[in-house]
Amino acid sequence: MAVSERISQLMSALDSGSGPTTSGATTPGGLDGDDDDDDRSRPRTFPYGRYLPYPTEDPSEREASLNTCLKHLYIAVSAGDFAPGAVHWTREIRGWLSLKFDLARRTRIQLVHLYYELALAPGLDALVAERFASMFMVLTK
Repeated sequence: MAVSERISQLMSALDSGSGPTTSGATTPGGLDGDDDDDDRSRPRTFPYGRYLPYPTEDPSEREASLNTCLKHLYIAVSAGDFAPGAVHWTREIRGWLSLKFDLARRTRIQLVHLYYELALAPGLDALVAERFASMFMVLTK
């Protein structure tokens, strides 16, 4: 299978939507400590949102932001726009993750597969491949 076909296959799997289950990774990121779908005995992280002196965004708004980033990543990779396009949206997704939001398990797995393929794709600039490999490592923590 050609590299571009494999990347298209992975991107279409991402486009199919994320499930309701949350990630089982060890990185923090619970929303408000209510992880009903997980097999955890305690919340993933401190429920910061409850103790802030101002209201925070809804989980639906967070998901919409993530879906926008994923959509643009899909468009960039499908178009072969790796250097400015896919790298930019990778940085946006990394920023979303750094806010300690929880990524759905299915979405995380699909992104891990995608970034693995992108990091090892032949013909990419070394710096671009390094960024994809770095994102792969962030997602697999």
